[in-house]
Amino acid sequence: MTTDKALNKLTYYDTLSDLLPGVIFLWALPTIGPVRSGITKGSVLTGNTIIDLIVFVVLSYILGHVLQFLSKYSMEPLLKKIFWKGQFFSDIFLIGAYRLCAKEELLRYVNFAESELGFQKEDLSVLLDPEVITDESKEKKAMQVCGAIYHLLDAKIQDTSAGQKAHLQSAFYSLFRNLSLSFLLLTVANLVAIPLKYMELTGSTVLLILFNLALAAVFFVLARERGERYVKGLFWSYV
Repeated sequence: MTTDKALNKLTYYDTLSDLLPGVIFLWALPTIGPVRSGITKGSVLTGNTIIDLIVFVVLSYILGHVLQFLSKYSMEPLLKKIFWKGQFFSDIFLIGAYRLCAKEELLRYVNFAESELGFQKEDLSVLLDPEVITDESKEKKAMQVCGAIYHLLDAKIQDTSAGQKAHLQSAFYSLFRNLSLSFLLLTVANLVAIPLKYMELTGSTVLLILFNLALAAVFFVLARERGERYVKGLFWSYV
């Protein structure tokens, strides 16, 4: 695959990560959400197939961007707090005390950072210190070094085919993060709709709420997996 083709594919996936959550959310509101289908059709659709399709795609894309913005400031902090010690995975991946990669693999990355990226051995030694997480100042320095290695490597390979393959995982990370928020919002909307009399509290309603909540959890875990695979992929593709 040439670099241009890889870039085009990456742009396609980036666009999809913005569009698809909006499409699913608009579809889900009257299907597994509290909004009655008649209200949606009457307020949005015109009866012209082509115009309705254009309106639907435009609304989906705009909504997708809104979900992207909201998920960045809601789901992403949750991901960091629950899975990544309150940091981005790229800032802790190479800290040996966290045991996020095998020792042999970590040594290879550290040697690469010294020989190819110009990092000093004394600065890199903090990544191998098993007691680093017991000292706040050392831990902070280790995160800074780890993040700096990641950013330099990212800049070094971002225009290569291997780098683009790794970056595809970032697009999937955004997609799953946005989808997780979408189904969480549907869960909240269903819960709010019950006391407002838009929905009746029945067994099927409870199952619907649990279904939306389960999907939110599944996509949340998938976002974590793709976020980690993205960072690991950058190192795997070059080191």
